[in-house]
Amino acid sequence: MQISYRQFPHPVLSFFSDDVQDVDFQTSLKNTKTQNTYIFEASCFTSSDDLNGYLAERKACFAFHFECSSTRYRRMFTSYEEMFSFEIQADELEGKVQICAFILAAEDIERYSLSEFHEDYEGHSFSINKGDVLAIDTERTFFADKEVDPLKRIPSIFSVVPSHDEDALPLDFDSSGNKVIIKLSNDNFDKYKYLSVSQHLQPLLLSLVILPVLVSLLEMIKDSEDSYEYEDFRWYQVIRAKLKSMNIDLVNCNESMVVVGQKLVGDPVTLSLDALESVEEEG
Repeated sequence: MQISYRQFPHPVLSFFSDDVQDVDFQTSLKNTKTQNTYIFEASCFTSSDDLNGYLAERKACFAFHFECSSTRYRRMFTSYEEMFSFEIQADELEGKVQICAFILAAEDIERYSLSEFHEDYEGHSFSINKGDVLAIDTERTFFADKEVDPLKRIPSIFSVVPSHDEDALPLDFDSSGNKVIIKLSNDNFDKYKYLSVSQHLQPLLLSLVILPVLVSLLEMIKDSEDSYEYEDFRWYQVIRAKLKSMNIDLVNCNESMVVVGQKLVGDPVTLSLDALESVEEEG
C-alpha cells in the first residue's frame, strides 16, 4: 500500500506535507515470533492537542495496515489507546510486508478542524467520513520468513528449471524474483533430474549447479552501490540473514566470494569429492 505523497481532499498530518504545522505523529512497532504467531507491540504518539482530543472522544483511532503481496494478506488493526498489541498467524505472512500507520476517523465528523492547520486552511472545516485518514506516519517494511534457516533447504530460494530456448546456455539464472531461477539446457536438466534422485549425489549437484549461482549472487550484492535494489526479493533476505548469523560482512570481507559461498552451504566441494571417491571405490 503506497501512501507517500498522496493527495487528500482535506488537510492531513503527514511527513510529506505542511497541511498541519508544528506538530507530528510518530509510531513504533516491535515484534516477537512464537512457533506459529507474530506478536506486535505498537506505540503511537501525536503532539497535536486537537487530534488527541478527537482520540480521547473516540472520534479517531490509531491504526496499522498490513499488506503482504506474497500471501495476499491485508488487514487493519485499530485502537483508541496509545499502546496496544495484536497477533498475526505466521503462515499469513511471507517475504516483504508493507506496514502503514495512521490516525483514522472512527466516525463521521461534520466540522473537522485543527488549530494546527496551515494558515491556508484558517477558518475552514471539513466533512470527514468514518475511515478517512487524519494522520500518516512513514511507511515501513517487515520481512517474514517461515523457516528459521532456509539455506539449509536450498530449494527454498533456488528453483532449477529447463530452458526451452533453442540457443539455451548450459547454465544460466534469473534473480529478478523472490526465488532465483536456475535455467539448464534441456539435456542438462534431464541429467540433473535423473541424478537428483540420489541422495548420495546431492553435494555434487550443489557444487555444480547451486554454488556457482550463489557465488554470482554474492558478487552482485558486494559490488552493488545500493543493495536496496534487492530488498524486495526473498532470496536476498535469506542470504543476508545467513551472512549476519555467521558474522560475515561482505563490504569489508577480504575472502573471495567462492570461499564465502562454500561457507554458507557447508563446504559442498569436499562432500562432492568424497562422494566421487566413494563411487570410484565401489566401481
